[in-house]
Amino acid sequence: MKRWVLVLLVASLVANIFLLGLIGGSVWHWTHGRGMGFRDGWRARLEHSLPEPKAQEMRRQIRETWRQSMPALREGRAARAEAARLFVAPQFDAAAITAKLDQARASDMALRTNMEHRMIQFSSTLSLDERKKMAEVLKDGPFRQGPPHPPGSRGSSGPPPSPH
Repeated sequence: MKRWVLVLLVASLVANIFLLGLIGGSVWHWTHGRGMGFRDGWRARLEHSLPEPKAQEMRRQIRETWRQSMPALREGRAARAEAARLFVAPQFDAAAITAKLDQARASDMALRTNMEHRMIQFSSTLSLDERKKMAEVLKDGPFRQGPPHPPGSRGSSGPPPSPH
């Protein structure tokens, strides 16, 4: 066998092993990583804290809020894209970049505000026990006090790390 064919086979084998590891690691991370997306975060725990009919209604209201907010979300996405374009433009315009990022942030905050208002409205239909369960879950979300927890941690189970 020619030497270059052997080199190509070995290189292909190494690349395939790397890709399999990458895919396997990504799948494992996606299925086991805490706080990743909707799956294991406070929103999923919120849904599981409610009886199924109430959970279905909550999902419906969340979908409706997202649907109503899509134009603002598109504007925010466009503003971020424009800020990125301006960032690498030959003439650097810090004020224009800041304005575009402010516009995007306002869009994000409008969605958050709408979602929180909708959840409060929805919560008015729940019993006191259901609201108590919901409040426990919301301590990791909108009712959180202080900075968010790093991925993989579950709240503050001890004293804060020493600054030294």
